[in-house]
Parts: sequence; C-alpha cells; structure tokens
Amino acid sequence: MWPRRDPGARSRRDEAAKGPARRRTTEPRRRAATVVLLAGGTLATSMTGFAAATSDVPDDGQPAADAITRASMLGNQRTPASEPADLALAAEVANPTQQFTSLTLTPDKTTISPNDQVTFTVHAAAAMTGAPVANEQVNIVVVTGSRWSTTATLRTDDAGEARISARLLSTTTVTAVFDGGTMLRPSVAGAATVVVRAPAASGTAEAGRGGAGSVTALPGSTIGAKAVYLASLQKGKPYVYGAAGPYAFDCSGFAQYIYKQLGRYLPRTAQQQFYATIRVPQSAKQPGDLIFFGTPDNITHMGIYAGNGYMWAAPRTGDYVKYQQIYTSDYYVGRVL
Repeated sequence: MWPRRDPGARSRRDEAAKGPARRRTTEPRRRAATVVLLAGGTLATSMTGFAAATSDVPDDGQPAADAITRASMLGNQRTPASEPADLALAAEVANPTQQFTSLTLTPDKTTISPNDQVTFTVHAAAAMTGAPVANEQVNIVVVTGSRWSTTATLRTDDAGEARISARLLSTTTVTAVFDGGTMLRPSVAGAATVVVRAPAASGTAEAGRGGAGSVTALPGSTIGAKAVYLASLQKGKPYVYGAAGPYAFDCSGFAQYIYKQLGRYLPRTAQQQFYATIRVPQSAKQPGDLIFFGTPDNITHMGIYAGNGYMWAAPRTGDYVKYQQIYTSDYYVGRVL
C-alpha cells in the first residue's frame, strides 16, 4: 500500500523554499538621553539624562522627522537615529536655522564674602538672528561636586532675559539649561563660578586655634542661639555616614541641616564648611559657631558649639547625636553669619 500523502506537505515545502517567515516584532520605543558636559575652573562634570530630552523612534526602525534629538546636539553620544539624521544635524550646525538657540548666564559679581547676595542674569536668543527667546522656561542648575540640582525654573521676559538672586556661603558653580520646545533646539549656558572668600578676623594672629589676642571688627553670631536650640531637638538620632537628615546625620550633614532651617546654606562636607565660615579665635567663640577638628587642609570632624565648653555633634558610626564636651584644645572655630 502506498503511504498516505499529506496534502499540506507541499505548501509547507513551498514556504520553506521561500526562506524563513519574517516575524514582525514591536520593539518598545527607545528614549535618547541627554549628556551635558560643563567645566567651571577645574570642575568637569557630566550627567546623563539631565535635561530630560527624549525622542521616539517609530516601530519600523525609520527615524521620525524629530529624531534628531537634543541628545545629539548637546553631547557626543550617538542616538537611535540613523546616519542620514546625523548628517542632517551636522548640516544644521554648519548652517544654523532659527531653531537653534544660545543661552548665557552672567553673575553681577564673581567674588563675594560669605552670605553676600549675587544676581544671575540669563539671556536666551536665537542663534542665527539674535532675536530674544521670550516666554520660555529656563532651569537654573547648581553643581556641587559630582551632584547636580535644579534649584529654580525661570521664565524669560520679552527681552529673552530672566534673573535670580541668591546668598552664597561657599564657592558655587551655576549654569542654565533651556530644554527647547516644538520649534526650538535646547541649549546650555557656559558655567559661571562665583568665588566666596571667607574673611579672617581682624588682628588675625589669634584667629586660628585660639589665644588672647585683640580681635576687632569681628561680626557676632545673630542666629547662634537658634542653631543650638534646633540642634538639641535632634538628640538621639543615629549617626549614618553621608546622611544629612532629617532622620540620621553625619557630622557635617548635621550642621548643614540645622543651618538650612535658618536660611543659611552650608556646603556639604566639613572641609568645605571650614572654608566657607569666618575664622574666630577660640577665646571669642559663641553658641552656634562650628567647631572643627583636624588641620586646615584636613578637617576630620566637627560640631555645633553650645556654650560652656560643650557642643552638639553626630560623632561616629554606632553613635547618635549628643551633647558632649569639646574633648581637645586643638580645634578651630568657624562662624556662620
């Protein structure tokens, strides 16, 4: 008996001869991240995804008309766009259109004393014509070490300008970021650094660890008692390295948190806080002054002076915020105005 023929065998062979069936898959839309690179003095910091620039690539893999992303313009990172899109971007850079924008950020002072006010002016304009970019949002960004934070969002006026004022306690690097819009490309202002110089007390021979020298023109603390009171409210909270409250602290995070409640913005580390505060002789210290241990170039610990030789501090791992005696005569004093 002849074997029974499968009527679908030939159709399957025909399909096999044509090659494997093309399977259409739907890939998730890909998002392109922005890379922003700024340099202020010796600072060179990058952050991926800062400006939240995105673009969508259609499911068929062909770049959409807007797939020349902000990421392509702001960084050297390649995007999901195809090579023709990259070439189109290069052509626009070489011959800018009205879509391209320029952004500047200018402080009214470049060197100040601690807690002095500085005003930053942002100006947004069309790159080709210089026409102001009006009624658009601009982010003000502060760079602290390797951390970036958007501190304010401004809106440009009819002249393409916006302003913000701040009081600074430490040298600060600031920039501005325009995220762009439907018809405008994004742009980043050059970084502006304002240097904060902590003045030494007059009669400065005794402005270090201590001594009985005459000190004149040394401003007194106006918020020290409040700082001590707020510090006492944190009693018993655990020490955690790198913590800045409100539930745990390290030594400098503790001081930063307390003074932030009083409208004073100390930098993050004990070393930076040492540089940002006014040197005071040991004999002239007042409640609320910061007590620094170590050497001027290597501050290892700190606390908040509470009076009568005692301080509030977050001492070490396994310990907690406590009221304790200043345990050595080898220390420096810094005042926050």
